[in-house]
Amino acid sequence: MDSLYYCHECGRPISSGIYEYAINAFAAPLCLKHQHWISESKASAEAISLYFALKSHGLPVVLEYSDGQKTIDIAIPNKLYIEFDGNHHDEPDQELRDFLRTFHAWKEQIPTFRISNNHIRNSYHFAIVVDRLSQLCEEFKKTG
Repeated sequence: MDSLYYCHECGRPISSGIYEYAINAFAAPLCLKHQHWISESKASAEAISLYFALKSHGLPVVLEYSDGQKTIDIAIPNKLYIEFDGNHHDEPDQELRDFLRTFHAWKEQIPTFRISNNHIRNSYHFAIVVDRLSQLCEEFKKTG
């Protein structure tokens, strides 16, 4: 199939109809398999938006990465964790769980960035977050 469009996740060609639908529904060109994957995921809309923005910068990010103890919203495995803080993160028990998870990652020497959903919803903040995380990941590439 000659195509101008390719799945952002797997790189397979997709038709213009599938492309248009995916752009409208997911803000990213996705094949049917990956549309289903995103629909079935437990990732927040904010995590999905940042995931695709980082992926479009060529970064090896993983959505809903399991570190063996918990599921990380976005990760560069063994290099960087990105977690999103929604309203439920203001509850004392959740705050303690977040602290303990961050402490676990720190012991493994993996930096963890906690990002407010509001930063992702604000286009100016979003651009800064993507830019800074991309810069950091470029540094990871240089240092191995």
